[in-house]
Amino acid sequence: MALGTALSDSYLGSTLPQYFLFFAVVGVGAILGRSLGYFYRRRLKRAVEATETELDDIIAHALGGPVVLLGVIAGVAFGRRFLTPVEPLASILGIGVDIPIVVALAWIAVRLTDGLIETYMMEYAERTESKLDDELVPIVSRVTNIAIVTTAGIVIMDTVGYDVTAIIASLGVGGIAVAFASRKTMADVFGGAHILTTKPFLVDDVVDIDGTAGTVEEVGLRTTRLRDFDGRTITLPNSTIANAEITNITSEGSRRITTFIRLSYDTTPAEMESALDLIESTTNGVDGVDPERTGAWFWEYGDAGMKIRLEYYIADLARWKAVKDGVNRDIQRAFDEADLEMAVPPRTFGVGAAT
Repeated sequence: MALGTALSDSYLGSTLPQYFLFFAVVGVGAILGRSLGYFYRRRLKRAVEATETELDDIIAHALGGPVVLLGVIAGVAFGRRFLTPVEPLASILGIGVDIPIVVALAWIAVRLTDGLIETYMMEYAERTESKLDDELVPIVSRVTNIAIVTTAGIVIMDTVGYDVTAIIASLGVGGIAVAFASRKTMADVFGGAHILTTKPFLVDDVVDIDGTAGTVEEVGLRTTRLRDFDGRTITLPNSTIANAEITNITSEGSRRITTFIRLSYDTTPAEMESALDLIESTTNGVDGVDPERTGAWFWEYGDAGMKIRLEYYIADLARWKAVKDGVNRDIQRAFDEADLEMAVPPRTFGVGAAT
């Protein structure tokens, strides 16, 4: 008699048999979720890997983890039909279903977007020569995940009963204050986005940014790091780079070198003509020089001698310093063998005084 009374008594609106049925259904849902997870690992995963398309692989991966949680959620959603709960149990059961659903959907969305970004965006980035694309992929993935988690958090707060409108309004006021305080940081972030999208240079390019020259080592959201020719690390804010004059030295098909050679005023016209021919032929004989674009001209009458302008292009950019050194050495040797004397540049002994 006592047992029958206990079974018929109501606890928060439901009897013990009702609770038993509820937990039994939840248990079945959990077992079903585990079974689906096992089926995914053993059967479905191999099946989708055998297909040529990658989209089904991404979808299967997105569902692989949350499928167990979805089984429990389905059990709770179906099992609560056996209960006749009163408050606050009714609200707790409602929240107990709604929140896990939001969490599961956000989990699936994160895994799905990560798979799409890593598969399609990464494949595109690997096909391009730009290394900035490779750095952009994790940034896009991170921003997308933050957006999904933030949206899920807002939905959960609304489900629990918080006034989401008031929260968003307060965040808006606070966001304005934070944005004002961090405007320099935001300028750097937008500058980084500008560099990543317009691609004025790539990682490993040699650049000159408003007089700062070096090899690009890393492009981040806020700063860009260069390695100058002395081996020092230079970090520049992206906002500065976005407004700077950038010369991409690596993008040059060849490098132009311009130099001046002085001959004394004792040089005869015939010697000048011979010197011009000697300079051109000697320069073109150096390995790495483009012989089709070399020129030497009697440029002007200088204070210390007659100036010859030599202009040539180095096709082998990886060896431009060695090529320039070779041209200078060979011209000096050729002049010495031809008994052509270079003029001595003026020496300054005081301000405005030269001899």
